[in-house]
Amino acid sequence: MRRIMSCSMTVALLVAVVMGSTQIAGAAEKFEIRWGTITAGGAWQVIGAAMLEDIKKANPNITGSCIPSTTTANALGVHMDKFNVGFCLTDTIADAWRGEGFFKESGKIQDLRAVAAIYPHATHLVVRADSGINKIEDLRGKRISPDGRGLSCDLQTQRLLALHNMSYNDVKVQFLSFSDAAGNFIDRHLDALTFITVPFPFAPVINVATQMNIKLLSLSDEDIAKLVKFPGVARYTLPAGLYKGIDYPVHGICVYSFVFVRKDMPEDIAYAMVKTIADNLDNYGDVLVSMKYVTHKGLCADVGIPYHPGAEKYFRQRGWR
Repeated sequence: MRRIMSCSMTVALLVAVVMGSTQIAGAAEKFEIRWGTITAGGAWQVIGAAMLEDIKKANPNITGSCIPSTTTANALGVHMDKFNVGFCLTDTIADAWRGEGFFKESGKIQDLRAVAAIYPHATHLVVRADSGINKIEDLRGKRISPDGRGLSCDLQTQRLLALHNMSYNDVKVQFLSFSDAAGNFIDRHLDALTFITVPFPFAPVINVATQMNIKLLSLSDEDIAKLVKFPGVARYTLPAGLYKGIDYPVHGICVYSFVFVRKDMPEDIAYAMVKTIADNLDNYGDVLVSMKYVTHKGLCADVGIPYHPGAEKYFRQRGWR
């Protein structure tokens, strides 16, 4: 929330300038951040809280809080000014920008601007080592969970099945939370976890791998080539050794997490946000392991929508754009 400076503050500012002061406490206008993250305990909630705390420490004029939400609700929430900052995924924002998929009813949402790209969410197609499931066609008739309806894993699972002339009608699908799906998989109530786009190393998969022998299926080169044609989707290979027993790379796709705002966010606030994130980037891997895969220059990676002018200004100053 912006507030106009009081007369007394204005006078103090003029006096400080006349006296040659170079640092004027309280000169910046106040702004309250309402940051749409994810459900409590989720990766975005954890890293969002850490980023916001750093932003507030570095910028005393900024206050705010993180608010539990979902990927699609963040896009709609920032658009509708329920939030003024949010996390999103590149495939979700591509649909929002085009008014497709989940956003078909709301129409094109093009008043959103990126601030900083962060970590990838990559393919984890998890089956038991003794399941006999070795390829996508083997999922026919099997019990699977792709997380909740309308989210990235759901979208990409449907796309992947369609490449093999299959749909949810050909499997037994359960829309469970990641942790509930992992528990059901351990109890053998599910045959596969189609976590097609999740951060890594992913806690629910770590949990599963410590309790039973699993394997992660790679996608074929042909499937990957077709999936990356969709906006916001990229090719990605998980490195070996992330999980117990998985001593081989896993080929698949990814989407990226990123921070975004409305296009009318004040330029100085967007600049302050991305500068603070960049200044503290090396510490965030201790907060969330997935952040270890983010580089400084990667903060300005293409996420499918324009960057906010405040972020662009910072990236140009650093020579990253």
